[in-house]
Amino acid sequence: MSESAEVLARDGLFHRQITDFTPRRAQQEMARSVENALEHHGRLVVESGTGTGKTFAYLVPVLLSGKRTIISTGTKHLQEQIFYRDLPVVMKTLGCQVNAVLLKGRANYLCKYRLALANRQTDLVGRQNPFEYDRINGWSVRTKTGDISEVEGVGEDHAIWKQVTSTVDNCLGPRCRDYADCFVMKARQKAREAEVVVVNHHLYFSSLGLSMKSGGLGEILPDHSAVVFDEAHSLAETASQFFGLSVSSHDLKELFQDILAAENEENSAVHFAENIARLESILEDLFSHFGKQAVSPADLSELENTGFDVLFAGLGRELGQLQDLLEAASPVGEGLARCRDRSLNIAARIESWRENRDSRSVSWMEWEGRWFRLHLTPVNLGPHFHEIMSGPPISWIFTSATLAVGDDFSSFCNEVGLQYADMKRWDSPYDFDSNTLLYLPPGMPDPRNASFQAALEKTILEVTNASRGRAFCLFTSHAMLQNIHRRIRKKIAWPLLVQGHAPRQKLLQQFMQSDNQVLLGTSSFWEGVDVKGDALSCVIIDKLPFASPAHPVLRRKLQVCEEQGGNPFMDLQVPNAVIALKQGVGRLIRSEKDRGILVICDPRITEKSYGHRFRSSLPSIPVTHSFFDVRQFFQ
Repeated sequence: MSESAEVLARDGLFHRQITDFTPRRAQQEMARSVENALEHHGRLVVESGTGTGKTFAYLVPVLLSGKRTIISTGTKHLQEQIFYRDLPVVMKTLGCQVNAVLLKGRANYLCKYRLALANRQTDLVGRQNPFEYDRINGWSVRTKTGDISEVEGVGEDHAIWKQVTSTVDNCLGPRCRDYADCFVMKARQKAREAEVVVVNHHLYFSSLGLSMKSGGLGEILPDHSAVVFDEAHSLAETASQFFGLSVSSHDLKELFQDILAAENEENSAVHFAENIARLESILEDLFSHFGKQAVSPADLSELENTGFDVLFAGLGRELGQLQDLLEAASPVGEGLARCRDRSLNIAARIESWRENRDSRSVSWMEWEGRWFRLHLTPVNLGPHFHEIMSGPPISWIFTSATLAVGDDFSSFCNEVGLQYADMKRWDSPYDFDSNTLLYLPPGMPDPRNASFQAALEKTILEVTNASRGRAFCLFTSHAMLQNIHRRIRKKIAWPLLVQGHAPRQKLLQQFMQSDNQVLLGTSSFWEGVDVKGDALSCVIIDKLPFASPAHPVLRRKLQVCEEQGGNPFMDLQVPNAVIALKQGVGRLIRSEKDRGILVICDPRITEKSYGHRFRSSLPSIPVTHSFFDVRQFFQ
């Protein structure tokens, strides 16, 4: 038995010292595999079902190895859980003191310069949030970390934080007068000295992007011998944002606002109001134009010959004039000089997006209301990952509760360019046979049928009455969520929580604080939600979560797959949908004592030939088509 497996075994250190610790064979085997990968610079892909204890299974060998390690998570919630809860327990039990640091992206740290600027520019940023400004100003003189999560009463998603935190574009860097006391720089310095750094995927790839430009990862993260990607199922989606490029209307508006603030701050003799007013007018025309176009998102080619080119040509001309003005004003101060650099960078990204003719990437656009974002996304991430992993010898460990389709990891490995790896899979140890039931409502029409919504409404009302609320209703689209909400809001007997009516974290808190809530949610509630106990006793899923083949990036991927002789539906769409379904199903049972019913309202899971791939990827749950069994289960 390996050292890591031994301390996790029966009568090992963890069993002797932690009262509620349950030795699990799967955890010990995973720890042994991680230890082996760390020792031999290996590549390990692990699916570890809920309850196997995968966090301890990689933390124990990481700490015992003594190797400098980056632990990267898909969500901020797990990042903080590992750092504040799991790492201290493992260190105490092993009797080792490791220099570990939690490092977040720069948007999570107060920028003293921008706070001072915001306080002086009340005519620009306004005082529509006086309570929030008072809270932030009072906290700013006490905080030692600058981590905005410390501020009570101001949610981390509040719009005010954009005014008082920095971005890569607007940070003044060493030229800033507050550089010596910069919270971001202090946090990064601590990370460079640490043995274990806990980050999230966004920050890891952001750091990687900077290193590829500057020649060294140490700019944000220290050199390291191992990386553990937890929640690795979301890795490719995050990475695609950094291997491509994007620019949004928010980027432009923030630039305009910062230019006016810097003009006032630095007493510039060059004035920008007229030029910015013209740019704002062009943005208004673009918002109006998009409102008349097809449903977002759309490929660049779908927008050509619609008047779109004329508007973007006008935007380009005005940005050129803005750059001329900024060039003339930049000697006045660092703020305007930085705005000049940002303007050039934004214009270059827009031009790259418009001129892209590379079949290996897709130029596409999404918009809603008075907002749009341009994306240039690579079709195949494999070569990018392969380049990263071809560098100095590093141990690469990828883990999640949802990486395989059945026992097949090929979809994940192909997506991240893993040409060889050790692949392991362990099921959840929870007793699904005794504690769960899968209800497949009889007579459900195909989701594309007009009668599906009425049948779904009937099922939701029946099941939530039997479960006395305590349910998540997970939808594959906002449109379906809204339609069902309109149909049931006056009929359902239980309090309703609806995604979009309040921040996500507030909805979750309300759900957990009540005994009979019903929550309607889409993609953000399919994963990263941990509700233990009776509060969540039922998960209802409207249909199999196939991504829309009309999405520009997926459409191109499907084309490439077909051109290479593959089966686009079976090779891409089905595996991706299976992983997404497993994430949704995973919300139901979060502890050994949990009980609950899973309801899947899509008849294709039994009627279509590919349905067995979904069923074989789910835990061993008894299946029923009888509503009588549902009532009996809850009684």
